Amino acid sequence: MKKIVCISAYILFGLSLYAQDYKQLIAEGESTVEEIIEVAERHFDTVGRERGRGYKPFRRWQYFAERAMDESGKVKSPEFYYKELQDYNARINNESLAARTIVGTWQEMGPTYWNATSGYNPGVGRITSIATEKGNQNHIIVGSDTGGVWKSLNGGTTWTVLTDNLANMDVYALAIDPLNSSTYFWGSYGGSIFKSVDGGATWSLLGNLPGGGRVNKILVHPTDTSKMYCSSEGGGLFKSVDGGFNWSIIHHTATNGYDFEFKSGDPDVIYASGNNVYKSVNGGLSFEIFEEASIWDQEFISGSISWTTSGSNINNSVVPRTGESMGLFYVENYSNPMTQLISPALDLSETVSPELKFSFTQVGWDGDIDALKVLYKTSATANWIELANYTAEVTNWSDITLSLPNPSANYYVAFEGTANYGRGITLDDVSIESSNLGVVFSDGFESTSNAFGFGPKLIGVSPDNPSVVYVLEAKDNVFGGIYKSTDNGSTFSKLNHTNKNYFGYDSFASDDKGQAPRDMAIAVNPNNINDVHIAGINTWRSTNGGTDFTISSQWTPYDAYIGNVGYCHADVDILEFVGNGANTKLLVGTDGGIYSAENPTVVNNQYYTDLTAGLGIRQFYKIGVSQTNPVIVTGGSQDNGSSILGSDGNWTDWFGADGMEGFIDKNNSQVIYGTAQYGNLIKSFDSGANVSYLTQPEDKGGDYSWNWVVPFEQDPVLQNVVYCAFDVVYKSVDGGFNWIAISPEFSGNIDHFKVASTNSNIMYVAINGIFVYSTDGGMNWVQSSLNLGGGRINEIAVHPTDPSKIAIATTNNQKVYISTDNGASFTSVRWDLPGFSSQALTWQDNGKDGLYVGMNYGIYYTDNELGNTWTAFNNGLPNVRINELEINAVEGKIYAATYGRGLWSSNLYDETLGVNNFELDDLVLYPNPATSEVKLKWNVSEDVSIRIYNTLGKLMFYTKSENLTNDYKINLSTFKTGVYFVKLNTSKGEITKKLILN
Repeated sequence: MKKIVCISAYILFGLSLYAQDYKQLIAEGESTVEEIIEVAERHFDTVGRERGRGYKPFRRWQYFAERAMDESGKVKSPEFYYKELQDYNARINNESLAARTIVGTWQEMGPTYWNATSGYNPGVGRITSIATEKGNQNHIIVGSDTGGVWKSLNGGTTWTVLTDNLANMDVYALAIDPLNSSTYFWGSYGGSIFKSVDGGATWSLLGNLPGGGRVNKILVHPTDTSKMYCSSEGGGLFKSVDGGFNWSIIHHTATNGYDFEFKSGDPDVIYASGNNVYKSVNGGLSFEIFEEASIWDQEFISGSISWTTSGSNINNSVVPRTGESMGLFYVENYSNPMTQLISPALDLSETVSPELKFSFTQVGWDGDIDALKVLYKTSATANWIELANYTAEVTNWSDITLSLPNPSANYYVAFEGTANYGRGITLDDVSIESSNLGVVFSDGFESTSNAFGFGPKLIGVSPDNPSVVYVLEAKDNVFGGIYKSTDNGSTFSKLNHTNKNYFGYDSFASDDKGQAPRDMAIAVNPNNINDVHIAGINTWRSTNGGTDFTISSQWTPYDAYIGNVGYCHADVDILEFVGNGANTKLLVGTDGGIYSAENPTVVNNQYYTDLTAGLGIRQFYKIGVSQTNPVIVTGGSQDNGSSILGSDGNWTDWFGADGMEGFIDKNNSQVIYGTAQYGNLIKSFDSGANVSYLTQPEDKGGDYSWNWVVPFEQDPVLQNVVYCAFDVVYKSVDGGFNWIAISPEFSGNIDHFKVASTNSNIMYVAINGIFVYSTDGGMNWVQSSLNLGGGRINEIAVHPTDPSKIAIATTNNQKVYISTDNGASFTSVRWDLPGFSSQALTWQDNGKDGLYVGMNYGIYYTDNELGNTWTAFNNGLPNVRINELEINAVEGKIYAATYGRGLWSSNLYDETLGVNNFELDDLVLYPNPATSEVKLKWNVSEDVSIRIYNTLGKLMFYTKSENLTNDYKINLSTFKTGVYFVKLNTSKGEITKKLILN
């Protein structure tokens, strides 16, 4: 016996966090980081933590969440940073009506290409989303996980970044307006959606999905662009009828969202997927949920489904589906969202005295129960007629028999329940019987041929045959199945792929690894409905409509060559066909970049072409900078291993995995040290050509118990002495091959460890918000009285000449503290820093205690002569997370490891570069006041970046690489009257002038 339950889902799940998915908690943004970690660890206690279980993506999230959370333990919303950056811009613009030349000379250092030596999975950086202009496959925009939106107008030969000025650079979904190729949309975390109407030059926050979460897909109607659809992982499935300004959920069961697709040639038919599959046949007015079986799994009640309703009248525009079972519909009318359980069309014309039979009871939670209504109608367009309305509380099962009046060739019955405050109604099997024909219709809500599982789902369609729909499903992070419909999605059949896992590493789909839905994609050839491509770690192809799949790429160049298949970086986020006919290409977005199958129907070891060159999207965790000129830099990055910027200015990749801390030996720049996640230690004696594995000092429960980024440092005085820090500080005197403990076992894993550069007996340790130090080489350790009120320590910087002076970056609202007594006491130096998250610190040896702080938006500088103030040191620098700062004192430059825009360098702060070296009066801005146009003229012989802000700090206009020796005109006709600030940047500095618009 199957039952259908009408309840409020939050009561079913209970109020305990432990019954919820940690991804849902992340999407909601209401729980503390600690609470989410606890729920996640319980989850991985069950499913395991080895490769392919999703633990690595979670630990990445944890690392950055802990660095970005405030003293309440929560991560601030995208809206907070959006407003904070605007407020900071407004303040700086009002204070900076002059020229400044000591604000940094930041230049991008890359890498923007890969060059594998011993890096076994080479790539540049993660691509999460791709969009192309309809009819012009040379016009491509791609989104990077934390590196922003990039544009190419020549098919990926060259790229231009579009989002370096924004408060958000985390991109997960992209769309180009099908009627206006200068209008772009992109989606981020927190349900944020941004829009540009000028080809990506400037952006506005269009709005936020009411369910939050990470935006996975943006779909724009091909002829009416006011209609948009959007999916959000952890948020749900949403639609907009006003161009994205307002959003409503399509179905109350859609608490998770992955995909939207139009039926080819008929945008009134829309397919959607989250953990369930949905379909609309009326242009999005209502959506039918395909399969009750998936909801049974969702609600953790064996053989039952749930639906919650409000309002009292079933919407007559709903068209019941065909088939043998009842259809569950949801109609969003903003004020009264309704759910309806409706039978298919029934032929009762030959029946005698037909009767509807069912049973119902109520769930006994406190609260009010409104009603269970039973309705019927005799045509799809007729009004519903009420048969019965049950409002009295019923604690025992009630068996009901209702006579059905006016039997006809088309007959529909429906149930509508209203459950408030957690109350519920339970329906037993429904049947219609007549005295002459017996049972005419029955639905016990058993699983049908549409019985999807409850895993994440993606949808594949093709104009070659619009009636065919594919659904790709994951289960427990691996391949869960592929389903096919040949009747426009009315019914689906699961194709037989027993014991196959196409989301793993193995070329024969025989392993049990995968991390779907993070790595999961499907695309169907627009010229051939049977040419189906799917992906997880690798990519796969079917030539017979999904019946069989063979591998089309492998995740290492060697295995790809041996298998005569293409190479593309592991972990595929998106597959996208572009073009048609002979010009059809398959684009692939991976953790290493964007690839193109120029001829997707011929698989060989040249199958994929890398289009990533020119994209500066490397996600560096840490860097190590040599004290030589020319400089050598090693950097560890997410998904793309450890790389070296050589003295010749070229990059090479020398180790795979997730690269973390590393450094160049202070006496021999051919010797490179590095780490991968969880403190796996490596070393090269020949600039990365060959790699040696160093032994971890001690294994106390496996790699997974250690920090995601483990501290690894070289002694600044003694040769061949290195340190690493797990929950104990270890020291090696032979370059990392043997270790001894020099600290007690601390109460937790060590987040940061530093040794004073002029006295290596002085050492500093941070564990969460606790600060500990030793002044005798680790023989004794003293805990500071520092109280961060729930905050954590993000970085320790030791003064270059005074070993007792340190600075720490923290997650609490004071941002930065300084101690002059080894950390026994600290003083806040927050002063006028913006409310961003302080992430990195370094001192400058300039005799004035110069100190830099890197935040998640920009770098700021202070010293003794400036007083209690910080000055922005951001000229030319994107608004990207700064993970580490290091100085090369020999060449006089500072280097920044960014998480999403690679490595950057600048000359150091130098107050001797005064305004006289940067001619303010040479800039002509006229007319001022202006009306509809302003002209700029500046006798500067280099490229200039031009920004115009309003008084609120919002960027209204942006362009760069413009020569202003001749008049440069800016159209202001769309601007409102008022005051604006025109900011111009060159490599030498910046100028800000006020503009009045009448």
